[in-house]
Amino acid sequence: MKKKTALLIALLLTLQTFASCADTQQDETTGETTITAASETTAEETESENPYYDGYVDPFVDTDLGGETLTVYNSVNERGTLTSSNYLIEGPEEITGDAAPDSAYQRNLDVMDKLNVNLAYENCNYAYDQVALNIRKLLQSGDSTYDIVINDIYGLAPLTPEGLFHNINDGKNFDFDNPWWYDDFMSDISIISDMRFILAGDYFIDMLRCSHCLIMNKGMYRDLYGDPEDVYSSVLNKTWTLDSFRTLIDGAAKDLDGNGTMTKDDQFGFAIFEYWGPMIPWLISADPGFIERDENGCPIITLNNERSVMLTEKLNGIFNNTATAVTLTGGNEAQTENIFFEGRSLFLGYQRLGSLENTTFRDTDVDLAILPYPMLDETQKDYVTSTHDTAELGFIPVSVPMSRLDFISTVIEVLCRETYAQVLPKYYESSLKVKYTRDQSSAQMLDIIHDHFGNGFALAYSNALGGYFLNTTFNDAISKKSTDFVSRAKAKEKLVQKLLNKMVKNTELNKTIRYNCSFLP
Repeated sequence: MKKKTALLIALLLTLQTFASCADTQQDETTGETTITAASETTAEETESENPYYDGYVDPFVDTDLGGETLTVYNSVNERGTLTSSNYLIEGPEEITGDAAPDSAYQRNLDVMDKLNVNLAYENCNYAYDQVALNIRKLLQSGDSTYDIVINDIYGLAPLTPEGLFHNINDGKNFDFDNPWWYDDFMSDISIISDMRFILAGDYFIDMLRCSHCLIMNKGMYRDLYGDPEDVYSSVLNKTWTLDSFRTLIDGAAKDLDGNGTMTKDDQFGFAIFEYWGPMIPWLISADPGFIERDENGCPIITLNNERSVMLTEKLNGIFNNTATAVTLTGGNEAQTENIFFEGRSLFLGYQRLGSLENTTFRDTDVDLAILPYPMLDETQKDYVTSTHDTAELGFIPVSVPMSRLDFISTVIEVLCRETYAQVLPKYYESSLKVKYTRDQSSAQMLDIIHDHFGNGFALAYSNALGGYFLNTTFNDAISKKSTDFVSRAKAKEKLVQKLLNKMVKNTELNKTIRYNCSFLP
């Protein structure tokens, strides 16, 4: 990723919360909220006290958008234990005393003041598997009300070949080299590399809240192995691999009752409740090489390779291991978490940063460490962060006139920037509640998670391609305790490539742009 790491650490340690007053108006008939007032604490005052702005040249310093309104169609869908990210996007209607939402409140005011723009939000509540149906219906009606629509990757990504979204590369005021954008992820999630349709940046903060992370019991590590800083050092030195993780979990497992059989009452190295969902972040983070691009930027499946074979073997050794509680709770996630919070597992899997907002994590006496998922081996170029497929990202509806893209790209660029500078440090510090201000190493782990989103293509399109990238290959093998990756991948590779070719052709046709993709007839 083209990221300027370590900046968030400085922000986290020094940034202050800035509060002010504003008026909000709500249309009771539409549910639309429009924020129109100016801030008592001006954007200039905020910038003068924020270390992010040192040396930064603001390209929008003299921009005046004439009081226009950016209208956001925002999801408030609640799924599982993760609450909607709306409290950090729309923000509260007034100061609450809670640092993270208050920083979102202030960010909105600062952006409105700086650009002379209003922000209007209308919210929807589509279940993740109903997103595509409802968004397609909305956009095919020709409705041009909304400048930005925010919703789940799961539903949005398969819509991209249908020509419903603007190419975000046409928004000339986006600067995707900036650290508040997940540039590599946006490129990877594209069906054709020159045409990108989905916005992933810090304003769409659910991307970060849904990022997968490993949770470690620092107290147990200290008892077993010594200083937990050793794990942080391993991450920073890029020796944090599947093999090193395996060594740690093997050494942590104990048959507490001495009956010779591991049950849910014993001690484990790794607590996880099933194969399928919990395996996804391991697959994404190991970066086996799901696709490559031809000379014209078109995707070619390359998953059947040596790294995938190695990954299958190593994950068999982790998941199908008496040191891992994977099936002992019958797929009950809460019971699996109890093993960890009772101090009987070194690691807890399939968690997202947003999980740490929940009372189970906030109230625990367990001394927690947050870690990125390990690399496959030390030859891997860097860490890769996986996000959940219900993470909510943005797009610009094609029904919006092309002439409006300059306005939209300006406002969203500044919203992303101010989220990075104001909201993220407060979210890390207050909402995650893991004492980051006193633990620089933890802040560094967050930087790594934030800066390395990747392999979005496999995440976004696996279901549309018959589950090939994740389920019918890796999961089907490992859940059956098999290391035979090659035959499973080879059996469906040609069929899946045909489906992918069709997605490419549809993308071309619907955007009236032709590419000479080498593999297309």
